[in-house]
Amino acid sequence: MYKRLFAFVFAFTLLLGILPAASIHAEESTAKNPIIWADVPDVDVIRVGDSYYMTSTTMHMNPGVPIMKSKDLVNWEIVNYVYDILASGDKQTLSNGQNIYGQGSWASSIRYHNGKFYVVFASNDIGKTYIFQTTDIEKGPWGEA
Repeated sequence: MYKRLFAFVFAFTLLLGILPAASIHAEESTAKNPIIWADVPDVDVIRVGDSYYMTSTTMHMNPGVPIMKSKDLVNWEIVNYVYDILASGDKQTLSNGQNIYGQGSWASSIRYHNGKFYVVFASNDIGKTYIFQTTDIEKGPWGEA
C-alpha cells in the first residue's frame, strides 16, 4: 500500500515539474524594490475598505509617526502625521544644543475599530508609551486616548 502511494506521489511530483511555470505561479508583478525610497522602519499596515494605511518609526523627527496610504501596497503617499511635536523640551525643539537623534517615537502600531483609528508607540526620549486616536485618519485631528 505504501509503495503504491509513494509511487503515485512521486509520479505526480514529476508531472508538476514538467508543467509550464506560468501555470503554477502567480502573475508577475511590476513592483520593484525598494517600494519606498526613504527610511521607513518598523512599519505596521492595516486595510480599511479599499485602502491600506501604514505607520512608521520616526526616531528623531517632527512631525512624528507618518500615516501613509496606498490602494495597491506599492504606491504610497503620506496623508497625515499623528503628532506635530510630542513634547516641547530642548531635545524635541533642538534648542540649546540638544537633540533626540535615535530616540523619538518607535515601533508604532495601527489599528481600526468601530470607526476609530488607533496608533500606539513608545517614546524613548520621554520614556512613555502613547496611544492616539482619530475618526479621520487623513485629516485628523489626532488626540491622546
